[in-house]
Parts: sequence; structure tokens; C-alpha cells
Amino acid sequence: MANAEESHGVLHAILAPIAYVNSHFAEFKRRHNLACTGPFENLHRETKGVFPTLHMINGAKFDITSMMSQNFQVSHSFSWGAAQQPPSYHFSAGYQAKKYLLHGQVDDQGNLSARANYFWAYESLEKLLPHLEPHAHTQGQYDPKLSPHTDAEKPVEEASAATPPSPPTPPPFTKPGMTTKFQAQLTNTPGQSMMQYEHDWVGETCAINVKAINPNPVDAPASRTVGGPSTSTTGIYSISGLQSITPSISVGAEWVYSRLRPDQGEGNTTLAVKWAPKSPGPVPAPPSLPAGFPSPYMPTNPADPHEVFAATYALSQGVAQASYWRKLNQRLEVAADVQMLITPNSAAAGPGRREGIASVGFKLDTVYATMRGMFDTMGRVSAVLEERMAPGLSFQVCGEIDYSKGGGGVGKVGLGFTLEA
Repeated sequence: MANAEESHGVLHAILAPIAYVNSHFAEFKRRHNLACTGPFENLHRETKGVFPTLHMINGAKFDITSMMSQNFQVSHSFSWGAAQQPPSYHFSAGYQAKKYLLHGQVDDQGNLSARANYFWAYESLEKLLPHLEPHAHTQGQYDPKLSPHTDAEKPVEEASAATPPSPPTPPPFTKPGMTTKFQAQLTNTPGQSMMQYEHDWVGETCAINVKAINPNPVDAPASRTVGGPSTSTTGIYSISGLQSITPSISVGAEWVYSRLRPDQGEGNTTLAVKWAPKSPGPVPAPPSLPAGFPSPYMPTNPADPHEVFAATYALSQGVAQASYWRKLNQRLEVAADVQMLITPNSAAAGPGRREGIASVGFKLDTVYATMRGMFDTMGRVSAVLEERMAPGLSFQVCGEIDYSKGGGGVGKVGLGFTLEA
């Protein structure tokens, strides 16, 4: 009996401070309605979704996707006509279940890539910590902040009147969860194969990511000293986090350590801030609709913000980036992005550099089409039009003109078809 009481006392002494801090932090989250705004790598996600950069096609492309079952699908992709790339063919297959996702791809050159995700069951810290009963040396002690009656002796009506109801917590921007990811790429080109291990933890108010690219803990150093270690760790390692401090503001940082060779390594730290105010209400319908006419566009989540501002600054590289995104109505989104390179004068690197580029873009949705456009201060103008011709069939045309190269500009055009069966 004495050993059991002693073990309980040790457990209470270890976990009581953690449970105390966690309970107060949970109350702070509920009182201020804090919510996770997503991982660090998604800081500029809304802006990237508006710009046509990720949707450009060089030459012609034809994609065919077949849904073999509810969980399994295969895809064929053909591309040709690119100025600097030969024609290519890619075959990919994917399988997704409740707990995991598998995806693989191989091209006509024999290059292979694979991706696997495992979704862990998420448990908050409140559920992981055991319930701690009052310890023997604290039970029955007088607390001047408490009334002479205990909680059990209070009437139900008095207790409910003394404790005001907490404000409802809005749905989080990102659903809490934990995911372990693995990626691999095997190519015929020496030095281009890679492996990547990654783990995402998305909580109720913060998100943490740990990543390792080509990790090798037993790499042999190029030069050994007498009595020195015979092995060295190489690879690229990073850890990042984003924490909400107010209902609208999140701050975070990312640390990347690159050690491509055993005798050389460098680190870089990036600071970030994100402003995403709570939505004042549902996104308004397009003004072109008649009064009282139902909107044909997909409704949005009322908890999602209507505008987002994100800024990052890499300390060692001197690279700063700021983006702003706003959803004007159910059809129209606009975004702006500014990237700057600021390096000071130094004897080793020479004179400092002051360079920058600004981009402005929009995304316009109609019932059967989506159009994206963008122009920047370098003289580039690009646009992408995606037309949904029938269920499962879409046509895409894109173009870009670079006026900075002179001669009236240099342009390129791309065409694409997507068929889902």
C-alpha cells in the first residue's frame, strides 16, 4: 500500500505541472477562439491557387484518369511539343484508404517516383494526460479564492449562473491530425535520386512539420583527423511551426540545415507571420445574379477567411516575400505577391544586392469555366483558361508573353485535355 501511494505521489509530481499548464492554455484557446491556420509550407497557398503559374502547359498535354474503384485509380499522361523537352509519357496509379494513401508514377525513361502517407489517429493533449486526483498533501487545504461551500454542495442553478457560458469555438481552418509521409524518386541521372521522410502534426492552434531529405547518418567524411569520428551525418533537415497567438494572427519559423557533404554544412532560419481575420459572414453572391436567384457556384465554408496576408523573411539569405489574397465574391479572387532580395555589403560576398519582383493576378470562375491571369514587373503576362466541356471532360489553353526579352516579346502557347472516366 505504501509503494502504491508513493508511486501515485511521484506520478502526480511529474504530471501535475504539465496538466496545470495545459489546462490553462486550453482555457486560453477557448476564451480567445484560437484556431490552426495550417502548416508553415501553406503560408502562400491561397496566392498560388490564384496565379496561373502552377497550371501552365508547355506544348500539348493529354491526361486520362480511370476510376477503377472507389479507392483505386490509374492515370495516363502524354505531353509533346515543348521547346526544350522531348515528348514524354507518364503512368501513375493511386490507392487511398481511411488510414493511408499510396501513389506511384513511372515515365517512358524508366524514372520512378513513389509516395506514401499514413494518417494517425489524432488525440489532443487533454485526452493523453491522465486524470489526476487531488494528492494527499493538497487535499483539504484551505483556498481563500473558494467559497465556504464545495462545488458538490452548490445548487445546480447557482453553479450555472456563476459560470458564464464560453463563446462557441468556430470550426478550425485545418482539421487536426497527424500524417507521416514518405517520398522516393529513382532516376537514371546520377545524383538526382532522392528520398524524403516527413511528419506533419496539425493541432488545434498550431502546426509542426519535421522533414529529412536524403538522410545518411553514417556517411564517411572526406578527410579524417587523428582521433576524429569515422562517420558523419549528411542530408537536408528542417523543422517548422506555425502558432496562432490571436484569432487573426499566427507567427512561426522554419529552420533548415543543409549538409550535402560531410565536411560542409549550413543552416538557414526563416521567420513568418500570417494575418487571416475571421470571416464576417458568408461570401456574397456575384452582383450579376438577379435578386433572390440562387447562386450556381459552390458554397464556401463560413469559417474560412475572406482575406489572407502572409510574409516570410529568410535571415541568412536576405529573401523576403509578402503575399495578399482576397475573395471578393463566389466568382472572383485577387492576389498580389512581392519578393525581394536584400543583401548587405561584405568583403567576402562583395557589394550588396537590392532586387525585387511584384506580381498581381486574379481567378474568375463561371459555371463551366475557370480563368486565371497574372502580370509582373519583369514584363511577363500569362493566362490560363480551363473549360469544362462535359462531366469528366475539360479543355485547357494557356499562354505567356515575356516583354523583357525585346523584339515585341517572346510568347508560348499550351493546350491540354483532361478526361476522367
